[in-house]
Amino acid sequence: MKKEKRLGNILFWLTLITPFASFALTSAVGEVSIFGIAGIVRYSWIMWLFIPIGILSILIGIKLKKCNQRYKKNFIIAFICLPLLVIFGSYRFIFNDVSYEPDKIIAVENKISLVLPQDVKIATNKIYSYNVSYAKIINNESKVKFENEIKNNHLWQNELSSKIKSILPFDIQYESEAFDRFVFYNITSGEYNTYPSDGEYKCVFVAYDYELKRLIILDDYIIDLD
Repeated sequence: MKKEKRLGNILFWLTLITPFASFALTSAVGEVSIFGIAGIVRYSWIMWLFIPIGILSILIGIKLKKCNQRYKKNFIIAFICLPLLVIFGSYRFIFNDVSYEPDKIIAVENKISLVLPQDVKIATNKIYSYNVSYAKIINNESKVKFENEIKNNHLWQNELSSKIKSILPFDIQYESEAFDRFVFYNITSGEYNTYPSDGEYKCVFVAYDYELKRLIILDDYIIDLD
């Protein structure tokens, strides 16, 4: 029985760390530094791959019980961790308001009349009445072409105006600190990088990060300054 007891202990500890290990792996694959929570949601199914460890812990617990050995800890940890893996692993299917369609780039490009990279991996969150997209350029040729476009187009600003920043959603204000180039387009007035006067406006905000080859896009955002 020494072998079974040793295996039971190993499976206990492996089951214990499955929620943390699976979450870490999901975060890495989902590139959380670029896509945020949307990246985790996209690959949340990875957590299901760790479910067999918990099942094995239950099976070895049954065997230990039959041999009058200590088994309860294997049952307890499995009954705690397995539901967590199932629930969090289902997020990809529960949160269906997250879109990963690259066509979003084309739609935004048409709105702001600026060239955006086409070879991207993208995740779009619908938040209240507006959308926030996180995109990563996945092709070096597309990266070079896009960065040349930024360099030669005066509409891309090196700094984000503090007044414009103040009317963006709070989370975008915070995240924009890590970006290098910015474009704010007022769809209603047809103006770029200008703080709007009183009234209601629909706007698009795009920022680019050279180091991580990523964009953040705020779309369908309505500002009401009345």
